[in-house]
Amino acid sequence: MLDFSHQIKTKFVFGKEAESQVGRELQKLGVQRVLLHRTDGFHLRGLIKNIKESLAAHDIFCCELGGVKPNPRLEVVREGIKLVRDKDIDFILAVGGGSVIDSAKAIAAGAVYAGDIWELFTNKSSVQGALKTGVVLSYPAAGSESSNVTVINNTDTNQKLLVSSEYLTPAIVFMNPELTYTLPKRLVAAGIVDIFSHICERYFAPDTYIGVIDRMEEAALKTLVSIGAKALDNPEEYQYRSELMWLATIAQNDTLGVGRVHDWGTHVIANELSALYDKTHGETLSAIMISWMQYVYKQDIHRFARYARKVFDVTAKQDVEAQALEGIRRTKEFFRELNMPTNMNELDIQILDVQKLADKVQYDKHTGTIGKFAMLDKRDVVNILNDAAKC
Repeated sequence: MLDFSHQIKTKFVFGKEAESQVGRELQKLGVQRVLLHRTDGFHLRGLIKNIKESLAAHDIFCCELGGVKPNPRLEVVREGIKLVRDKDIDFILAVGGGSVIDSAKAIAAGAVYAGDIWELFTNKSSVQGALKTGVVLSYPAAGSESSNVTVINNTDTNQKLLVSSEYLTPAIVFMNPELTYTLPKRLVAAGIVDIFSHICERYFAPDTYIGVIDRMEEAALKTLVSIGAKALDNPEEYQYRSELMWLATIAQNDTLGVGRVHDWGTHVIANELSALYDKTHGETLSAIMISWMQYVYKQDIHRFARYARKVFDVTAKQDVEAQALEGIRRTKEFFRELNMPTNMNELDIQILDVQKLADKVQYDKHTGTIGKFAMLDKRDVVNILNDAAKC
């Protein structure tokens, strides 16, 4: 294992009616004035009402900010920063999924930063502090509820960029799987793909095998394959939804990724696809991942063969390359079971500009590449995009 430093600072309050403990838990943290940051939607009205009543019962001031959309917008972050300063807020509580959590984290960092928040995303400055944040999770997918990352979309520049900092990790998250029962089926499917991809970004690594980490990742992927379609078809099955909620969390807070290099090539491409065409993150991942796998599997064919055997129970009687290719085929089949796109034609993009998309990808400034499992330059990215466009 590589050297690592790992600390999860988040307290997890997991189970039925977890959200009823918001006021009491925030009072323990010394919180006095909360910005309740939420996604818009009728399905959250009852939840928001309950949270506000819990805060009021513990004498905690609350004001609200909605307007969050998938691919969270920079303009909402700036609005939130102003509101936090005007109302002397000391804690930001995100209610929803990854988009609102990322927006809350960015507001928390921007509220204590003297310059414009976008400077942190373009590496003109670094995060030096942030207000504390918390989460009432209603959509398990991104794992942002206990990660140190925020991703924000600047619609003026068509860029979707990330910032990571220890200051951004939420202090507490309330996780009630029952809150996911009414989510649209398509949204749950996209979340499952996001979770799956987060694990794959760690599993397909350029370093040597690590027994415990490999087996943890394989078990998590195998569980997703086993329960994914069942969770869609049985939306009020608590067991499936509770496993999805916890898998989303551990897939992104590095419980499954310590001690090794991560790839992130698929995510880097998919993020720009989301930003340029305003598509759901999970859908852009599934539309790209199969083409990425087919392009890079020979980089470590034994790794892909192991993936096929451990995750999809592909027989070891086949030769190594046949195993690897069968694992990729089964991945595609899994995404199709979820009714997720497996190529860009299925994303319903009217005019696809592959070169423009490849140009906008954030390549490493030193190497001109993305990814670690396979270091891909712009030509490679174009080849992957072209494959995903013609499938």
